[in-house]
Amino acid sequence: MEAEVSAKSALRTELVEARRALPEDQRASLNAALVSQVEHLLKPGMTVAAYNPLPSEPGGPGFITVLSSLCDTVYLPISLADGALAWSIYRGPEETTLGRLGISEPAGHREDSSILASCDYIFAPALAVHPAGFRLGKGAGYYDRALAQLPAGTATVVGVVYSHEIRSDVPAQKHDVPVEYILTENALLPAVPGSQV
Repeated sequence: MEAEVSAKSALRTELVEARRALPEDQRASLNAALVSQVEHLLKPGMTVAAYNPLPSEPGGPGFITVLSSLCDTVYLPISLADGALAWSIYRGPEETTLGRLGISEPAGHREDSSILASCDYIFAPALAVHPAGFRLGKGAGYYDRALAQLPAGTATVVGVVYSHEIRSDVPAQKHDVPVEYILTENALLPAVPGSQV
């Protein structure tokens, strides 16, 4: 167990540093291509849950703009003090507030993570994703706890990373909840359960 935790910590450090080192023009190009992939995936009338990308996270400033223009409802997370996520409908940047982790969050009515079952897609952030669908997050476990509550056969969970962040060296633990698809700037790829972890 300690070896797995140590491996995850070392990989997180490597991935965070690599994202910070991305030249701005390359990051902008990757984000534009990723947003284009999202546009092909969504249809009017859909309900999705997503994340509001930080400057270093895949999607960039256009991610939420495109989601909200194409979908009827977009839920964004609110980080709670107990390590859980609440969710609120995104109604534009003018109705957001800075959350406890320094991320812009919707200021409206809050729902608990059971609302995720009503979504067509859940776009989950990650630092990397194993081909089998195991995400490597930032280590706080917010999304693992939220996704663990999702009834089977409801929303489709999509891990969002850049293509070079699909890595077979992502360690997995029993509590890790795999995603069903991996979205990159190049394609929407199905996770392959049973891929060597």
